[in-house]
Amino acid sequence: MPTATKPAIAVLDLGNFSMAGTPQLAARFASRKLEGQTLINRMARRLSECALVERVFIVGAGLPRSIHDSGFADVIFIDLPASHVCERLCEAADASNTEWVVYVPANRPFIDPTLIDQMLAKAGKTHNCDYIGYQTDKSDALAIDKLGLTGEACHTDALRRLRRNVDRLVGQQSGSLAAWLMTAPGAYHLKFIPVPEKLNRADLRFAIEDEADWDDAEILCETMQRADSQWQELAQLVLANAGMRDAMAHRNTQSSKLS
Repeated sequence: MPTATKPAIAVLDLGNFSMAGTPQLAARFASRKLEGQTLINRMARRLSECALVERVFIVGAGLPRSIHDSGFADVIFIDLPASHVCERLCEAADASNTEWVVYVPANRPFIDPTLIDQMLAKAGKTHNCDYIGYQTDKSDALAIDKLGLTGEACHTDALRRLRRNVDRLVGQQSGSLAAWLMTAPGAYHLKFIPVPEKLNRADLRFAIEDEADWDDAEILCETMQRADSQWQELAQLVLANAGMRDAMAHRNTQSSKLS
């Protein structure tokens, strides 16, 4: 059964730009700058700092030329028109001959290399495992999405099995790998690990889904001592700011009602 014996790849998914009329978070925020770097440049750089990630891919469907021309180093682009994210992840896996793929939506400016490495290390020590990801004590996948500090790791064999049923996922262009695996035909062995206790809260939100999220990201970038600060400093900054914390909690609650 799968174990993490080779370095993983990280896949930064920008979404499907080829679907007319579909709102794209990446289209709104990917090329905006935080502290002089575009969001996707910042995320690709952070992912490249993971000790257990060998290569970073940026994928999407119908990617605009401006994305390709953004000046990335040591990043591989895959543009797969009219595709589901599962197909794009598999394309990256096929191009790299890796065993584990870390899926990261492109709206997480504070993606944390340490959390990703800890997740992959757990995968390497866990037998009979097709997937590994973080969860809160409420086992709420949406809470991890809103927290926006990590990704999900899936073994390439499981991804390819999922791809064979991609027709069932067409209407689900966004969401978690765990949700797709749990509803797909066949048996998948999923492993969940708890987020650090300091992050196990309903009033932390670092993913970018609206303008208020972006405003908070700008404030946090300006406040952090270093651009490569880890999640501990980030969480502490929010916990020390009651107004920001309450606003994050409110947006998280609203997001849950809309899901």
